[in-house]
Amino acid sequence: MATIFVAALLAAASAPPEIKIEAVPGRGYVATTPFIDENQYDPVVARVKAMAAARCGRLSVRFGRYYFDNQIDVERGVMVIKNFRQSFFCFDPATDPYKPVPADWKASATEIAAATQYVTRFLNNLNAGNGRAMAAMTDPLLETTTEEMNRFSTEAKVHQTGTGTLTPRLDSWLVNPADAAYPGAYAFFAVLSSHPGIAGTCGGVLLYRVSDGKYQVSQYDVRYISQRLIDEEGMSDEELDRLCRR
Repeated sequence: MATIFVAALLAAASAPPEIKIEAVPGRGYVATTPFIDENQYDPVVARVKAMAAARCGRLSVRFGRYYFDNQIDVERGVMVIKNFRQSFFCFDPATDPYKPVPADWKASATEIAAATQYVTRFLNNLNAGNGRAMAAMTDPLLETTTEEMNRFSTEAKVHQTGTGTLTPRLDSWLVNPADAAYPGAYAFFAVLSSHPGIAGTCGGVLLYRVSDGKYQVSQYDVRYISQRLIDEEGMSDEELDRLCRR
């Protein structure tokens, strides 16, 4: 979720990134690492999960705020991540108020319409720079602030050269996903940009279904690929696709 800088970075060391786990009074723990190269992302996430499980012991782990800065290493044609932070805390499943939906749960037309309307409103606020409204639409577990959402809005416009819209595209529903903050139903939307200067986007917006027709933004992870990377850097479709992979 995050900032995109266009800059040439030094090649990352081959050694696995160091991950620090620190206690946050009243909020559990936070795992951090300063730099993740393209081929290190999945292993780092796996290590964080293992470290969190070890820290919680007999209790279960719930992951909260998830944050990083995206950067493009133009020389290597890869996406890298800086300032990775993953919050988590321990909880007792016996007293957990969040319950899974049935394994065969399917979204009705009404649910699809409600989720689409909600994410459209979120993206309209992003396009308009209304950080206060965006923050209010996110899961409180994310601890999102107005200032942070205003920054996301500003960063989304860095490569824009004209006005346009952000449009959601429903890609999938997830039922009780193992890696989500809570059990339940989630809707994942890709984000399409019609702004001049933007060649395409990666990532998307994940909504958590709180109850019938009620949603919260569980994750915002949209990366914007500038047209300049194609026009001036001459990146191929394969290279651009690689930028979107982690």
